[in-house]
Amino acid sequence: MTSFEFYISYHIFRKLIKCVQYLHEKHIIHRDLKPDNVLITRKGRIKLCDFGLAKEVPNCDPFLTSKIKHTADVGTVDYMAPEAQTNEYNHLIDIYSLSLIGSQIFGFNVNDIIDGKCNSLLRKVLQVFNM
Repeated sequence: MTSFEFYISYHIFRKLIKCVQYLHEKHIIHRDLKPDNVLITRKGRIKLCDFGLAKEVPNCDPFLTSKIKHTADVGTVDYMAPEAQTNEYNHLIDIYSLSLIGSQIFGFNVNDIIDGKCNSLLRKVLQVFNM
């Protein structure tokens, strides 16, 4: 990945993080984050779409780690957090999906991320984001 590609990837992912942060501040869990639901306008604006599975959760506090019981299946299997399959989860399922999207934006193989094969490179990306 060239410096320019990294710069573009960084800005796309940063804007995507802001979109998800906004949803969570409004107590909404998207529940189906995946690349197909991320649109980029000609001016480079990031837009999320397909809110068909989104759910308003009154106690969706970004710092809350307790899980809430849900009844419906959610998301696309390839981007679904493991706990989403138990129907007991919180907003962190969006963060899981977001991390998989980010790994693809930066050119990682998602299966390598899941298997823990990219830890050192992933740490470098997280340092760039001050995470």
